[in-house]
Amino acid sequence: MSDFLSNFSNGKYKKEDTRDPVEKKSSSQESDMAQEEVVKQGVSASNSTPKSSDSHTDNNDKLVDQIQEPSASQPVIKNSLLIKDQLFAKKRQMKRFIIGGASCLAVASICLFYYKQTHVTLPDFTNKPVSKAQAWADDNQVKLVINRVYQLDKKVNTIIKQGDKNKSIAKKKGTKLTVSLGADPKVKIKLPDFSTRSVDQARDFIKKNKLENTVIEMGYSDTVAKGGYLKQVFANASLTSDNFKREDNLTLHYSKGKEPITKNIAVPDFSSQTKDQINSWSKDKSVKFEMQEEGSNTIEVGKVISQSVAKSEKISKADTIIIKLSAGKPILVPYYAKFTFEEASGASKELPVLAKQVYSDTVPYGDFIGQSVAAGTQYFIKDTIPDITATYSLGRVYMKDLSGQTEGDLQSTFHNDYTSKGANISYQIQYINSSETKGTVVAQSVLNEFVPLTFTVAIGISTGNE
Repeated sequence: MSDFLSNFSNGKYKKEDTRDPVEKKSSSQESDMAQEEVVKQGVSASNSTPKSSDSHTDNNDKLVDQIQEPSASQPVIKNSLLIKDQLFAKKRQMKRFIIGGASCLAVASICLFYYKQTHVTLPDFTNKPVSKAQAWADDNQVKLVINRVYQLDKKVNTIIKQGDKNKSIAKKKGTKLTVSLGADPKVKIKLPDFSTRSVDQARDFIKKNKLENTVIEMGYSDTVAKGGYLKQVFANASLTSDNFKREDNLTLHYSKGKEPITKNIAVPDFSSQTKDQINSWSKDKSVKFEMQEEGSNTIEVGKVISQSVAKSEKISKADTIIIKLSAGKPILVPYYAKFTFEEASGASKELPVLAKQVYSDTVPYGDFIGQSVAAGTQYFIKDTIPDITATYSLGRVYMKDLSGQTEGDLQSTFHNDYTSKGANISYQIQYINSSETKGTVVAQSVLNEFVPLTFTVAIGISTGNE
């Protein structure tokens, strides 16, 4: 029995007590007193009863009952132990609950972290540039499947349609986007008669039909009012208003009205500039030029001799500047009246001169008649110089005696002696019976006298029959 009671001693019962130290002490003291009282009662009862087995058993049962059901005036050992055990169980249960909750929270956090790593909420990119969606996709490692279609009312690279917008999607799955290619360039456009439309109406038509390759150019006009139609120019000669496509090139020209005349263009000094440099300045300033070449013995070929508008003087685009450029040292055609027939051919080594003599009814023999190129005419090395003829007089035509010449000699005689020298002398043949050699000249109507530049002489040819 003593062994049984020893199991309930403080040394062997190691259940943790959560009570206050004062309560622990009081409880411990009460417990010890109760145990001592029970032991005393047990010993007393044991000594006063017969040592039979039944009575011993009954006494033990009573002792146990006393231990389990103490009286109200004594400390309750059983309840004290039970309270201690319940507090320990509650603590253990709380600990398990905390560990379980923490484990569930950790698992949930891991799952949430994994979900966020593999999923993302897709924004609404509709009507936004595809570049913005692509930048977002690159940052979030999302694959975009892009389908491009022509859409007249949407700009190029604008997102028309989007799936899964504002939804969470798996990154590996990606999403589909429909992106605009703009207006279809292959579509035929029926062009209106722009000559009946103002420039504003033309701009509206271009904008409405998305004609990216159709442009409007404004230019000054002295005859068409501002905003009026001037002309239209297709880039391809085969294009017409009926077969025109959106991708084709067309330039519409409209008027800016009359160009205002303002003298605000300062003229530079062209004396040190070349012809190409002057032309470049002219195009840049839209100033008209008239180039004239002039010989110069001192100015290099191609350089400016003079300009009609002085340096720093201001002009308008309506003005014209006359620029005289050097053609180099000129070759002057001389006045050949200063030379004789014999001197004319060698008068200028740089000019091809042909001196000749012709008959004249008015100019005495040896005098100058004229030249094919006027005196003072300038030629330059770059020019193709024509042959120059200087003509001198042979005086009046003198018909010489042709007796003894054959009929066959007459052709060369009249050509060489008269026709080639400016005289229009012809002849008529008459056959005469004569004892002279057949075919020879035996008579002529005029001989050894002057005749006019235009004259016909009768020639008698012997038949040899008399």
